[in-house]
Amino acid sequence: MIIYETGGQAFKGNLHTHTTQSDGCKSPMDAAAAYEQASYDFLALTDHRTLTTIPEYRGKMLLLPGIELDCEPTQREVIHLLGIGVTREIMRLFTPGMRAQQYIDAIRSCGGLCFLAHPCWSMNRVATIQGLQGLAGAEIYNSVSRPPYNADRADSTAVLDILASDGNLFNTTAADDTHFYGEEFARSFIWLNALSLTRENVMNALKNGHYHASQGPRFELVELDGDLVRVTCSPVDQVLFHSDLAWSDHRVVHGEGMTSAEYRVDRARGETFVRVIIIDGEGRRAWLNPFRVALDYRQPLAGNHIAFQHPKWVIKYGNGLYFDPGLPETREFVTRVVKDIVQRYDVDAIHF
Repeated sequence: MIIYETGGQAFKGNLHTHTTQSDGCKSPMDAAAAYEQASYDFLALTDHRTLTTIPEYRGKMLLLPGIELDCEPTQREVIHLLGIGVTREIMRLFTPGMRAQQYIDAIRSCGGLCFLAHPCWSMNRVATIQGLQGLAGAEIYNSVSRPPYNADRADSTAVLDILASDGNLFNTTAADDTHFYGEEFARSFIWLNALSLTRENVMNALKNGHYHASQGPRFELVELDGDLVRVTCSPVDQVLFHSDLAWSDHRVVHGEGMTSAEYRVDRARGETFVRVIIIDGEGRRAWLNPFRVALDYRQPLAGNHIAFQHPKWVIKYGNGLYFDPGLPETREFVTRVVKDIVQRYDVDAIHF
């Protein structure tokens, strides 16, 4: 089974950028010019509580409208949310003091995708993130959340791994969160796969997870063949395989200039997800979106999960939940789902 494959064209983009419209050091036009000069293909300007646009921009990059909204549920943590691809209606819908879920709902109602920003920097608790519904993903790395600008909380892999081990797998982005246009500038981004650089294609790719976070290295192909995870990538010196096991003696692969690595999933010990991280000779990383390698009904399910709506439709076998194929209702439901998939997406086959 193919988990990730470079397809179409690969576009480089930053989804977290500040300008003088909030607390950034460059004007919107200068910020766009800086990223264009750094060979970026698309950019989202995400000023705090304001929607920044540059109608006079005539450069080569695709500019996505964006905004950063925030709330402070307690004095011990904050929640920052990025709205990507929103319409100007967002300025009418949000008001300071709204709760995080209200911000997410507002972003989605304006046609946008909502990403959780720098959860480690924000001191976000697992329970806090689990309570947010409708997130398109989360930042796994935030360039400005480290010295010389902040304490060293740029990397949110640990908290996202804990969430994934509880069944909450988030697609992950890396971003500069540019304010100073210094050491954080053009450091972390995403490689996004799309047929062409249009707003519709980029938004669809973001929605469907057709990208990976990076500081330079690139994944080319990741496959799951039974229990074996195979990775093909640009030359790197380390390949890390994160999972919900606290310890595994073969999860780190070393070698100078490697372009491939393998990892065998230990289902007997309860591994249910894998996150692959690659590190090149300069210490630059890339993070693959986490993927399931096993299903376990003991993990938390969404409140609207079909197993709760129609408990008689599912049966337990081992650690999994399965539709009962003997029931006409389940056959009809699966048929409707498949019809919806083929009508909405350009798929070549459906695998059961």
